[in-house]
Amino acid sequence: MAEGPKKSKTEPKGCLKKKKVYRRFKPTQASRVASSLLSPAIRAKGFVQAEVVTRWPQIVGPELALATVPQRMIFPRGERMGAKLVIRCESAFATLLNHKNAHVIEMVNSFFGYGAVASIEIKQGPLPRSKRGLAHQKKPLSAEDQGKLGDLVGKGELSPLQEAVKSLGEMVLSNQKEDLANQKKEQAGQNKDS
Repeated sequence: MAEGPKKSKTEPKGCLKKKKVYRRFKPTQASRVASSLLSPAIRAKGFVQAEVVTRWPQIVGPELALATVPQRMIFPRGERMGAKLVIRCESAFATLLNHKNAHVIEMVNSFFGYGAVASIEIKQGPLPRSKRGLAHQKKPLSAEDQGKLGDLVGKGELSPLQEAVKSLGEMVLSNQKEDLANQKKEQAGQNKDS
């Protein structure tokens, strides 16, 4: 006869001993999970590697990435070289993209590490909406602001967390000056109108 879970001598009758639950898997990055789910769908559209879509700004640069989106790669039957890369772009940008055709092919092939792309087909049309703002640039800080930030964060060898806090502080202080200058200009304009 099969026995059920064993009862402990210290526990009262009728109580079952709890099993200790162990984690089978460690936490993973969301990008890895998403990549494993999206890769089959992206391959169905003709992309050998999903990284071409996700890393498009790093492959072609920020200027081209703002106005272009890779759609698919069409390989000759039975081969993995000499593909035609289909790119959608805004109509006003098509001429510039046509001019930079060879450069784009070179950048994509250097990303792959071999001559995967032989030609580019340009499709004109609207792009999916996305945030197109460039990252804020850090402005140089005055010696006084750098001293204050150094006193807050620390000086000398900094830990990665301290480096991140220092970088954030530099960004806030540099943008704060810009915001104050814009507010003064607006106030001066309002005073002139009055």
